[in-house]
Amino acid sequence: MDRGDPPGALPRLLSTLRLAVSTFASFDGTEIWFDDQDEDGSAVVLLHGFAADTNINYIRPGIFDALLDAGHRVVVMDFRGHGLSAKPHEPEAYADGALARDVQALFDHLDLDPVAVVGYSMGAGIALHLGARDERVTRVVALGVGAASLDRRATDRPPMSDALLAEDPATITDPLGAQFRRLADSIRADRVALAACLSAPHAQAEHHLDELTVPVLVIAGADDELAGDPGAIAERVADGRALTVPGDHFDANAQPALQRALLDFLAE
Repeated sequence: MDRGDPPGALPRLLSTLRLAVSTFASFDGTEIWFDDQDEDGSAVVLLHGFAADTNINYIRPGIFDALLDAGHRVVVMDFRGHGLSAKPHEPEAYADGALARDVQALFDHLDLDPVAVVGYSMGAGIALHLGARDERVTRVVALGVGAASLDRRATDRPPMSDALLAEDPATITDPLGAQFRRLADSIRADRVALAACLSAPHAQAEHHLDELTVPVLVIAGADDELAGDPGAIAERVADGRALTVPGDHFDANAQPALQRALLDFLAE
């Protein structure tokens, strides 16, 4: 470690080192990386956001360790096209709800029932979808989503895809695309796979909200313009609650208030 590493960097490094290099073949044979910290506690599956991975959204901010310290069985996976999972370049590999089906295949692989699901941004939309459609899911935490997520349309995707595939990042004019291009470049992500992922519809935050009967907690940062007010989602859920914490779309998950609320909600 460098002398300039932030406080808490050593626990994060240790968490990363204890993750196994394990994969399973999903419903269509795509290899999906996962790790199962098989504790005696209740199972929690963590789903990361677009262009990120488990490390970015859950290990670095300390959520992974906090859940383990609380005694949960923590299960993580990288979506296809992301992180340590396979990265197909064909758009059809992401069609027909492939990302959500990968999570259900993980449930099957590890025999997870019951299970709580925590999702961040894109992962939050998938978590809400599963909460409505998969009876094994008993509780959902949706992070980094809110009123702006409900207003977002498929028309946002082409500029983001163009930004990911641009040869020169300096030519990118779309602010959202520029943000995600910086993220992708910072972790050396496969930008062609990410653009292919964008080309296929996937579960959004607004899908199936009226069908959710399980408890749902929605949390977003006060400065998260990509998410907006988390109450806009929580109020559409039969048993929903919302919390706003300090931070924006890229750092709110490291806030102590978010992690305390997450742990309290899962302990209910």
